[in-house]
Amino acid sequence: MKETMNYITVLDFETGKVCQYDIGFQVNKLGWNPDTESCEEYLTDKGHNLSNCEWMCHKTNTIHHG
Repeated sequence: MKETMNYITVLDFETGKVCQYDIGFQVNKLGWNPDTESCEEYLTDKGHNLSNCEWMCHKTNTIHHG
């Protein structure tokens, strides 16, 4: 069974910000499958320059401090 990804976290080097988006509604209610292409389109729509950021999808919004 595939694990549900509910968040996208972005390290935006252009703005110097870390952004986190709750995509759980789109995934769970609308049946969105957050594959690489659709995630990149989503982030571009949010104003991120994909050539100057890193991103990942994950299940929880927990941030671990080391």
